[in-house]
Amino acid sequence: MKTGIHAKLKWLTGKKPIPEPATASLYQENTPGWLYPQKAEALLVTPLRRQLMKIIWQRTSLPVALFKELYQSPVARFAELVQQFPASEYHHHSHPGGLLDHTLEVMAFAAKLRQRHLLPVGAAPED
Repeated sequence: MKTGIHAKLKWLTGKKPIPEPATASLYQENTPGWLYPQKAEALLVTPLRRQLMKIIWQRTSLPVALFKELYQSPVARFAELVQQFPASEYHHHSHPGGLLDHTLEVMAFAAKLRQRHLLPVGAAPED
C-alpha cells in the first residue's frame, strides 16, 4: 500500500477522472469565512495565474498540445489538490491561494533558469 508522497504523486500524474460531488450540498455557498472546493478552471482564472502560465508556456517553447499534457494538466490537478491553501503563515504568500501562486512563480523562475542550459542547435548531449 502506497502512503504519503507516493500516493499524492500518483494522484497528480494519474489520468482517472475525478468523481462529481453529490447533488445534495452539505454546506451553504454563501457562508462567510468559509472557502469551498473549486475546479481547476476557477482557481487558475486569476490574472496573475493566467500570466504565470503564459510565461511558463513561452519559456518552455513547447507546442500547445504538448504543453497542455506535460504542464497544464499536472498544474490543474495540483490546483485542485491545494485549492486556496496559503504557502506560509506569515510571509508574502500567506493569503488564500498563496501556495498555488508560489508554485507557479517557482515554475516560471525555474523555466527561466533552464533557458541558460540549452544546448546549441545540432550539438550532441554530454555523456
